[in-house]
Amino acid sequence: RGLQLVSTIDVRLQEFAEELMVGKIGAVVAIEPSTGEILVMASSPTFDPNELVVGRGRGNHYMRLLNEPRRPLYNRAVTSSQPPGSTFKLLNGLIGLQEGVLKPHYRYSCNRGYRSGSVKMGCHEHRSPLDLDYAIATSCNAYFANVFRNILENKKYKSPKEGYEAWRKYVESFGFNSKLDVDLFGERKGVVKERKYYDKVYRGSWNALTVLSVSIGQGEIQSTTLQLANFAATIANRGYYYTPHIIKGIEGQDSIDVKYRTAHYTPVDKQHFETIIKGMWRAVNRDGTCQT
Repeated sequence: RGLQLVSTIDVRLQEFAEELMVGKIGAVVAIEPSTGEILVMASSPTFDPNELVVGRGRGNHYMRLLNEPRRPLYNRAVTSSQPPGSTFKLLNGLIGLQEGVLKPHYRYSCNRGYRSGSVKMGCHEHRSPLDLDYAIATSCNAYFANVFRNILENKKYKSPKEGYEAWRKYVESFGFNSKLDVDLFGERKGVVKERKYYDKVYRGSWNALTVLSVSIGQGEIQSTTLQLANFAATIANRGYYYTPHIIKGIEGQDSIDVKYRTAHYTPVDKQHFETIIKGMWRAVNRDGTCQT
């Protein structure tokens, strides 16, 4: 017989997540920040695992599921990658604070969006100008477009291209653009383009405005649901994360592999996370876009 495994999944939370996802296409992942244990991993649509046990109909059931247009065999939590969207603004805020080009009191205007020459980026209506706290609460596109541009155009770099390379290293330190090495099959690494990609596409002629959509988690950037959950765990830990895992214990072993008990630190100082968390709280509890 095989060894007995103990899972990290919280059954009640898993059932709740699966109920929420009925009739939807997507995924839900929740991680315990202090350990990296995956408490919830729900992918929808799903299937009845009893259909794939040994038996006469197993092959027929597998082929039917394999050809199903909504792809129920596809674990969207780890194998599906898409633009991270507004969640990514928090990371640009952290990088801006660490780089010294952003202070919590800095205010930027937003007149239904950001404009610079021919470059335009829309935004919803809210008060303006706004500081970092309110920008997080309202998920302001214009604010984080300004932050991202200031990161790339930081005077300590010779060019926005060099600034982009520094920005990319920050992003990768949070677990993006690489597999997190979760103990599940099929994990994808997402996408954060290298400088040479833009050099090739734009024949060497590009700047911060060219890649501005990345400032709000759009454009040439992709992440998995697992990576976004891990990013949230990193914020909760104020700058570090543990490799996400779904195995809590193995029969006959005193502990799980050391790689799941090793912290991965980002270069962003702890105090900057407090600023970001304050804005996240406001988004849910005061006048932000996360209120129900």
